[in-house]
This record gives sequence, structure tokens and C-alpha cells, in this order.
Amino acid sequence: MRKKRKFVYFLGAGASFAAGASASVQAGGRIAIPTQALFWSTFLRFCESKESRRTIEGFLFRYFLGYAKAPSRLDSTKRRRQLSSIDVEEVFTFLSERVRSPSTSPQLRTYSLKVWTALVSEIGNVFGRFGANTKTRSTYHGLLEAHIRRFDAVVSFNYDTVFEDSLPASENWAYEGVQRTENALPVLKPHGSVNWQYNIETQCIEVNDHTQKSVVVAPTHLKFVSITSQDSGKAKQADGYLDQCDQIQDIWSSMEEQMKAARALVFIGYSFPIADLYFSSVLRSVLADRDTTPDVVIVNPDAVAISERLTKRFSLDKVVRYFDLAQFVQASRDDVISQLNS
Repeated sequence: MRKKRKFVYFLGAGASFAAGASASVQAGGRIAIPTQALFWSTFLRFCESKESRRTIEGFLFRYFLGYAKAPSRLDSTKRRRQLSSIDVEEVFTFLSERVRSPSTSPQLRTYSLKVWTALVSEIGNVFGRFGANTKTRSTYHGLLEAHIRRFDAVVSFNYDTVFEDSLPASENWAYEGVQRTENALPVLKPHGSVNWQYNIETQCIEVNDHTQKSVVVAPTHLKFVSITSQDSGKAKQADGYLDQCDQIQDIWSSMEEQMKAARALVFIGYSFPIADLYFSSVLRSVLADRDTTPDVVIVNPDAVAISERLTKRFSLDKVVRYFDLAQFVQASRDDVISQLNS
């Protein structure tokens, strides 16, 4: 009987993009799910609240481009094009630091909280626009058939539900940490999901496709934060952080256990951003606690640079590279194992 070799698949923003995720816009057009270069343009375009859009745009121009305010003479398309160079993780990390730093003035702390709240509240609105389509279903059906087994696990760092919605209706899967996963493919979403909402009465996350306030963890290396309430003077957890509810923390713990049990870690469209130091620390802990080093597979157009960066930072024995999601899907699980064994 063949020994089961557990793989853990990690889906980054590049996975949804490579799979063909897009949203419909006016005049029958479609716009691709944003990656770094087009993040702010797409994010601001799809903000539901005009006030949140103005707050976020004004903040970005002032603190990251040096403007006194957003240039009103330019139309919205040209204004947002100027924001393309601003790193997403750096923005969230800056806000997290200003909220926590004792040197931050009360005025800046209040302003930072306002911008943070606007960003976090709009994440669900923006990424909820991107769903499954013919291309994503074909891609993820292929990935499931060629590579993923029931004893594996899938970790999605994405807020969108493109992967889940693209799976065949016959596939038995469940959100680990939120739903029961017995005899189901476990899907873990450590950064939350646009279809998760927190029930204050039960103090549990519920899956709801029509939630008005999504449970998300913002992309910053400062995953935990406590803010003192002006009303009660007591510390409280803020939306957008890992400690906003117990289940999010449980998901991170479960992810770490899945990684410890894996033969290989497969990173699809995830580039190990500098600001996500928290996940890097999880990976470092996993490597230190294992008797054997897991193999690593990188599926990314920038696979060479990413693999070189990883081998310099972590003690890894074997890294296999694929440069395209379609190329990886066309390969079989046995092909990948053969490369790992070579």
C-alpha cells in the first residue's frame, strides 16, 4: 500500500490572478483581481463608501506621496494610477505602528484608526466582487484532480472565495477552525474571508455569503493589537487583527500543525512579502520543531528570486520551481514527487 505523503498548498494573491479571477464593470468589461501594481486603483474603484474612498485616497497621497491632499484637478483614473508604487503591506504596517506607538500624537492616532477602519471595512466589499468563472473553475478543477488529495490541506491567504467557489459541487471540503472537517478537505484561511462574519452572541465565526462586515486580518507584520477604549478605559481587540476572535488564532495554530505533518509545502502565487513577518516566524518554528525538513514547491512567475530568497532565510533542503500555474496544473502529483526525489 502506497504511503500517504501529505502536501499543504498555500494560495496567495497571485493564485487567484493566475486562475483568471475577475469582476464585471460597466459596459460589459471585466477587471482582473488586483495584485500589487493595480491594488490601490482597483481597491478604490470598488469601495462602496465614498467617504472611505476619500479618506483612504487622501491618506495615501499625504503620507506616501508627499501631497498636502489628493490632487483634485486630475480625474480619478489618473489619480489612482499615481498610487501604483505604494506597497500594500507597508501601508497597513504603518497604520498599525502609529496606532500602537507611544510617541504617536492623539491626533495622528485618531486619524490612523479612521483610515484603518475604512480600509478593513472595505476589504470585504472589494474582494467580494471577485467570484468563480469558467476559467477559475477549469484551473482549480485541474489542480484538485491532478494534485490535491483528501489527506492534504489548503491554506488560502486570500480574502476572496475564488478557490472555494470554483471547486466542483461534489467535492467535500470545509473551513478548518470554522466548520467541522471530518472526512473533508480542510481549507484554512488565516487572513479571514469575505464570507465570514462574527456573531457577537455566540462569539463564533459564521459563513454567510451576504455578510455586511467580513472577518479579515489585514496584511501587516503587527498581527496583534490592543486599543484602549475611550469610553471604558479598558483594552479591547480591534477589527483587522489576528486577536479579534479566538477562532482566527485557532486557525493559525491549526495551520502550523498541518505544516508540521506535511511532506511538502506548495506555495502558489505567494511571494513571501517582507511585511508578513508573522507567517515567516511560523515557518521558522515549523522547521525547527520537525525531525525532517519539508520540501518546498514554488509556483510563481518570479520563482527563481523567491526560491533564492527563501534558501537564504530558511534551512531548506529541496526547492522545486514552477513558473506558471497552468504549467503546474498540467503536471501530476507524481511528477512533483519525482522532482522532489531527484
